Amino acid sequence: MDKKLSDLFQQWLAAFEAMQVASSEADVVKAHRTLGEIEAKMVDTPAEGMEGLVVKLGLHCFLNEHADAASAQSDSAYRDLVRLTGQNPAIEIAKRFELTAA
Repeated sequence: MDKKLSDLFQQWLAAFEAMQVASSEADVVKAHRTLGEIEAKMVDTPAEGMEGLVVKLGLHCFLNEHADAASAQSDSAYRDLVRLTGQNPAIEIAKRFELTAA
């Protein structure tokens, strides 16, 4: 997997977990801000291969679990990348945090 995107994805998972267990509104706000910062870094980090692309699209699919018709192409590209790489970050997130992935 693209090293920088992989590292950012692991940071995102940790921040998401922190938000899930946050007990105060201040902690939730801090975790939400951290997630946004990591997501911005991921957007600015070019993927070097399919592994980086599948991480980006996996996160997109997870965050947009109620996808509309406009995202059909990205959903299709994500399914293709999952098939080609054998990786599904959206499912990894859902399993880790017991949420339903898109």
